[in-house]
Amino acid sequence: MRWLRILYLSSGLCFGALYGFMPVLLRSKGFEPALIGLATSLGAVGYSIALPAWGHMGDIVSGPRRTLQMACIPAALFAVGLAAPLPVFGVILCVVVISAGAGPALALTDAMAVPALSDASRQYSGLRLIASLGGAGSSVACGLLYSQTGYAVAPLVFVAAMATTVLAAQFIPFGRDSERRRRAAAGPGRSASGPPHGRLGSVGEALDGRPRLLATLISIAFVFAGVNAGGTYMSLRISDLGGGPVQVGLVNGVAAFAEIPGLLLAGWLAWRLGLRRVLAVSSLGLAACLASWIVLVDPLAILVTRFASGICFGGIVVSYVLAMARLLPARLSATGQTLLQATGFGLAAIVANLAGGVLYGAAGALGVFGAGAVCAAIGGLIGLVALPAKAGSPFGPAVPAAASMAG
Repeated sequence: MRWLRILYLSSGLCFGALYGFMPVLLRSKGFEPALIGLATSLGAVGYSIALPAWGHMGDIVSGPRRTLQMACIPAALFAVGLAAPLPVFGVILCVVVISAGAGPALALTDAMAVPALSDASRQYSGLRLIASLGGAGSSVACGLLYSQTGYAVAPLVFVAAMATTVLAAQFIPFGRDSERRRRAAAGPGRSASGPPHGRLGSVGEALDGRPRLLATLISIAFVFAGVNAGGTYMSLRISDLGGGPVQVGLVNGVAAFAEIPGLLLAGWLAWRLGLRRVLAVSSLGLAACLASWIVLVDPLAILVTRFASGICFGGIVVSYVLAMARLLPARLSATGQTLLQATGFGLAAIVANLAGGVLYGAAGALGVFGAGAVCAAIGGLIGLVALPAKAGSPFGPAVPAAASMAG
């Protein structure tokens, strides 16, 4: 269990060390706001394309543990490139590869953890909050560090966090055999366990004959359009109201810390009330917070609603992660979690960032936060029908819980 905790912590450290500072790092390299938006959008494209592929590898080829370790290697190498004086094209390429490589870290960690937990609805939130704690704490600590060293150090701190991820994954006593090994174990003339895979691999298998999964992905896309709209454009809103870096950092830090009680509360409620109700309340709460940012101008009021939005985000995360564990068998756990991440932080982020920029320029806070609130509410209502009623996987843990969580 301790190495699984370290794995979640390192995922949070990666976010706090680099992702939260990526826009200002790019600005320090001479990028204009429009070019920053292009670079981050292309990173989201790379993230969306790569995640299902990593999920297929995790379920079919090498197992989630080895896949996670392999994904960290290109992310770390290209992160070093961000510290070098590269031309614009080289910097954008680094952003895309980092997004595509480091993106699956949390999803593949979820894929290892959720099937192995004896009671995922109660235990998952306690693990996932470690990532939020790591992200919030490292954001503050790295902000203090970069104020002394400059942003050129950020990629190196990120590489150290990636190394921690690789090391921690090595000690997780969980990993599926590859397709080749399963076939070898089946013996001559016998097929390996599991159905054949189509052209889309494990992604196609996951979607085949599961309309509820497709509806859940649509719900994720709408809700996370609101999540990304708030996360991306809140900094601009604070700046327009006269706030500086301290206020921006405080607002984002409060939201990250608020995820912790949100995750704990959602895990407790999911077991008692079911996933549909938790998602509906969380998404409608997020929609209310987004709508409030259209009219609120007092920093303290925005801080309070930002805390509330963090709690709602915790409920959204727990609902969807546990829904994937319920909708798919354990052997497709990596595919399910990477589909969730690719839809929420990939496809939804692309739309929210590109359309949000146009809306913010044309109508200000009303445009971007109003549209985000509508999307979050629609996604929550779809989820009220699409999500399974109960939490946890009906297929049971992938391996014995005692063996999986040892160490």
